[in-house]
Amino acid sequence: MKDYKLWDPVNQKKILSRDVVFDEKTMPMNKVNNSEAKEDVVEKETTIEVPLKKVFRETSQEQPTKDVQEEVESNSEEEDAGQQQQTQEEEEAQVQVEPSSIARFRPRRTIKPPQRFGWDKDAVHHSLNSSEEEPTTFQEAVENKERESWMEAMMQEMESLHQNSVWELVPKPKDRKVIGCKWVFRKKEEMHGKGATIFKARLVAKGYLQKEGVDYDEIFSSVVKYISIRLLLSIVAQGDMEVEQKEVKTAFLHGYLDKDIYMSQPQGFVEASMENLVCRLKKSLYGPKKSPRQWNKCFDSFMMKIGYRRCESDCCVYTHAFKDGDIILLLLYVDDMLIACKDMSKILKLKTLLGMEFDMKDLGSAQKILGMDIRRDRSWFNMMDCKPVSTPLAEHFKLSAQECPFTEEEKEEMSKVPFAGLVGCLMYAMVCTHPDLAQAVSVVSRYMANLGKQHWTAAKWILRYLKGTKKFGILFERKQGKACVSGYVDSDYARDLDKRRSTTGYVFMCGGGPISWRTVLQSISALSTIEAEYMALTKTSKEVVWLKRLAKEFGMAQDLVVIQSDSQSAICLVKNQVFHGRSKHIDVRYHRIRDWVNDGDITIRKVHTTENTSDCLTKPVTAAAKFKHCLSLLNLVPC
Repeated sequence: MKDYKLWDPVNQKKILSRDVVFDEKTMPMNKVNNSEAKEDVVEKETTIEVPLKKVFRETSQEQPTKDVQEEVESNSEEEDAGQQQQTQEEEEAQVQVEPSSIARFRPRRTIKPPQRFGWDKDAVHHSLNSSEEEPTTFQEAVENKERESWMEAMMQEMESLHQNSVWELVPKPKDRKVIGCKWVFRKKEEMHGKGATIFKARLVAKGYLQKEGVDYDEIFSSVVKYISIRLLLSIVAQGDMEVEQKEVKTAFLHGYLDKDIYMSQPQGFVEASMENLVCRLKKSLYGPKKSPRQWNKCFDSFMMKIGYRRCESDCCVYTHAFKDGDIILLLLYVDDMLIACKDMSKILKLKTLLGMEFDMKDLGSAQKILGMDIRRDRSWFNMMDCKPVSTPLAEHFKLSAQECPFTEEEKEEMSKVPFAGLVGCLMYAMVCTHPDLAQAVSVVSRYMANLGKQHWTAAKWILRYLKGTKKFGILFERKQGKACVSGYVDSDYARDLDKRRSTTGYVFMCGGGPISWRTVLQSISALSTIEAEYMALTKTSKEVVWLKRLAKEFGMAQDLVVIQSDSQSAICLVKNQVFHGRSKHIDVRYHRIRDWVNDGDITIRKVHTTENTSDCLTKPVTAAAKFKHCLSLLNLVPC
């Protein structure tokens, strides 16, 4: 849903918000009583006397009544006969006409907004459409205070489109539907500048009007996984490698379309004397369903041509091994890419090759990607003490479906709460750089469909915690020895109050920092603590298999991965199959971990609960000192 555009009369500024409650019973800034309001709107009815002849001369299109018509005809005959004299009574003859019969001939009153509203309607309209916020339409852009910057951005976009020969003008086809297009405007802070603002304008085709099978078929296009980004940063820190960032200016314009797509000419840039023609797209554009896939295929083909290999574990990661033992890594997320290598000259050579093929912008040393800040200090390798902070979810939050609203009134009240938006923001922070939020976000996200006041209070509690730790980030360190991936796993038995299911939590570390983590409810109810821990080990082992393959393709070969658990009984159940009585009811798929252990891919070790890094991913840690210790195990430190 798009934002509502609101006007703040107190601060005299525009506000954009998705969460708006319309109160139709209250008139803003109402300073007059009803009688005064009535006088502003309703005029007093009056009786007006108008001469008979004057009325009919000015209203010749109306049909008078029968009596009046006879009198008019009589007067007309006297005038035609040349009678110049009229009696005093005829000259003074007047008719009294009711207001309803002449109301349409009154001079129209100019209606102005009542002063009781406290602001000028025209001024508010101008402010809403000429503020310094990002415009949403072409009309808003040209009426904006920063219209010169927006016009320049649109001119640059059109120049780029013409240089790349994105379309050609053709007559409108009779048998094909023409999709529209619109301008999308964004402001972006320059990454290496001092508060400089970049104005961007993108021409986007309305791809939602396309029909499957007619305009497109396959549309899937992958992007690099967050785990791959964190693993790359871990390897960079461990090997003291260089990491650079580049951005493709017009990524989608490099992909060729395999089906004809017709689009209307962009608003504000319609060719003179060619208004009846439409654009036949020759290359992909932002908006069409298949554009991301076509760009991805184009980039993939180029990387294969210059000798790079695509990883099977993550098809948006490309690698190349040199004879001197160096390896260069490239991660692609749509049009943003990270390039890492120990030798800077090899990175520069790849940049040159990319620049020759695509129109790119060099962003220099990586500092930000996908909303995640990347800060590097080669002189800082020691763990800093964490300040005491509140916990993400307190023990008194016993969240369950019992707190969900049952009456329609309660549901209506809670539907106005922006719970889904808040949980989505918290989930994004958790997925990127905050494993400490995993357990809390997992709990509150279970009540997205029918939340209660207690669930909303818990979500706000997480937000307050995040405010106190917003400067915390993951620290990857350069350690002695060979870099390797290791994991921690834990389970919390039957804490879910609705279905009495257990929670699995795991985290994998590399270079001192977490690269992969997850908190999830188990799919079935465990009958004991041992069974819950056993199922958690199997769930974690599946992630190990994928991580080993990914790390190997990153040039970090590893024979086996160590998983540490604080459940000695579960470890024994993995290694010893004699415990048939305790495990005969467990689904056979959970026994797959035994094969991985026997094959030497995984080894499981015992770790004390206090040193189990995944402990805070399965249950609320209420003690501030204990939670501070959990943050240190996760290597989350103030940046």
